[in-house]
Amino acid sequence: MRNSLRLVAMSAALAAASFATSASAAASATATATAEILQSLTLTADSALDFGQIAANTGGTVTVKSDGSVSQTGGLIWSGNKNPAGFTVTGTKGASVAVTLPTVAATLYLGGNTASPNKMVLDQFTATPTGAFQLNATTGQGHIDVGGRLTVGSAQAPGLYSGTFAVSVEYQ
Repeated sequence: MRNSLRLVAMSAALAAASFATSASAAASATATATAEILQSLTLTADSALDFGQIAANTGGTVTVKSDGSVSQTGGLIWSGNKNPAGFTVTGTKGASVAVTLPTVAATLYLGGNTASPNKMVLDQFTATPTGAFQLNATTGQGHIDVGGRLTVGSAQAPGLYSGTFAVSVEYQ
């Protein structure tokens, strides 16, 4: 019996020693969690995409690129101001944003009347800058120019045509 008690005492001592060894091998630490809330983005249209004045003749296309260059195809004659649309984006200073252009064509209607059968197609949108860009580190603003291609029919009815297209920006 004495040996049994000795064996139980020794087992208890070994178990206590193993718990002490396990406890000294454990460690813990804390970490800090952070989050920055970005300012809501705003996008303001400053100027319209302007194709100038066009004499349709045999029809064709007029392209006003986002860099301000202009080209045409077909028998069109055009004059006057031709400019890309201008947009101002405002958000968190120094943050990176990306531009999303329309993926489907827009329609310009004679007199802006969507019921008018006289219309033209606006497509192949381009932007400067392209892809993601950084907002100004001091003002939190950036500028985007957007161009596109206008298809003019050979028998296009005369008058002022207008329509809209949507551009969007998001943080990257």
